Amino acid sequence: MKSISLFFCFSWSILFSHLSFSQEWSVVGTGFNHSVNALQKDSANNLLYAGGNFDTADNKPCSHVAQWNGNSWDSLGTGLNGSVYTLAMYNGQLYAGGPFTKAGSKTRKYFTRWNGSDWDSIYFTTGNCNVQKLLEYKGQIYVGGGFPTAGGITVNNIGRFNGLQWDSVGQGTNNVVNCMAVYNNELYVGGNFDSAGGVPAKYIAKWNGSTWSAVGTGMNNSVLALESHNGKLYAGGNFTKAGGNTVSYIAAWDGNNWSDVGGGTNAAVGTLLSAFGNLTAGGWFTSAGGNPAGRIANWTGLSWAALTPGAGMNNIVSALAEFNGFVYAGGIFLKADTISANRIAKWQNEAAIPENGKENITACIYPNPFSSSAVIEILGMDMNNRKIKLQLHDVLGKEYSIPVDQQIQKFVINRNSLPDGIYFYRIIGDDQSKISVTGKMIIAR
Repeated sequence: MKSISLFFCFSWSILFSHLSFSQEWSVVGTGFNHSVNALQKDSANNLLYAGGNFDTADNKPCSHVAQWNGNSWDSLGTGLNGSVYTLAMYNGQLYAGGPFTKAGSKTRKYFTRWNGSDWDSIYFTTGNCNVQKLLEYKGQIYVGGGFPTAGGITVNNIGRFNGLQWDSVGQGTNNVVNCMAVYNNELYVGGNFDSAGGVPAKYIAKWNGSTWSAVGTGMNNSVLALESHNGKLYAGGNFTKAGGNTVSYIAAWDGNNWSDVGGGTNAAVGTLLSAFGNLTAGGWFTSAGGNPAGRIANWTGLSWAALTPGAGMNNIVSALAEFNGFVYAGGIFLKADTISANRIAKWQNEAAIPENGKENITACIYPNPFSSSAVIEILGMDMNNRKIKLQLHDVLGKEYSIPVDQQIQKFVINRNSLPDGIYFYRIIGDDQSKISVTGKMIIAR
């Protein structure tokens, strides 16, 4: 491992005359004929799954569930005969939940598993059922929604399945579970309930594997989305109070207290994703932090920003996922900015500048924002035996020099005494002709 230093040697005007940041939406095949409710990445097979109300994808039959290989959509067997609300990977297999009852001619009620060639029969419940969220936690898949029993036992809206049999999650909740996330090794659950395990818990509660407890004093309305991001748990929904504090449809929990998130949004947040150093929110809103943001926006840790300078989506965003360097958004929208996008689109925020047309590489930084250290990873090129330099400046063009450890494809940056703020980095080849990549990073304690 060798240590190098970051330095700045261009003026602000010269540097930005060479920068070209690509921030745009693009299509994902020809999309779907009805809404997308869920997106799930399958890292092992390099696939992205979509579930929803559709019955075609890429103008091909795909009944309520489909898979994307990076180039085209395909069906998963016969698909399912009703809407898919949630998808999750567990033990290397795809699980689906929703109000469906059949796969082809086979009975598959509300909860099923794709084994690679067919949909498995899993005994779940005999009554009407509303499955809203699936999530793996401590070696089991947790199923949340609105249902009294699972596998013949009373569960009260949330149960857990180990691949063979069902178990309850304490006494469950007294109303519907909409969302789940793992934070600090505990399972957080949001929904329409006001008690969990017999403990008062307004719209959100946590499960540590054996007992339920409240999360502060909770919210004043339903929680629709939960996501762990940069050391905090974020909740989105219909609420305007969190822990007694005034918020606007989104709040952050640090393990002890709830807080506002940059002024929030002007309408409900229904989905959250931590990716590429940002927290991406989707939902019904048209502004975030007081700035225009068409149903989707990024929280940088300091402020809200639209993903592109354009109008965003023209209708609700209900699902988000990261796949192969893109943020994928699904919902009921038909446009992403100015492009036609039938209920799904993908977005890439990339800072890549090929010099003299010789190389075209990209870099990503994570976490971003960061408080003490971050990693810049170089993508699209083998950096072994290649020498590069890094340059760093703030928004006023001031040069900074801090220790950086080079690890072939990666650079570990330590903030040392750098003040909080926005910085721009540039990676260049030692001859300043082979490689040139720029990016933005945010330091916040």
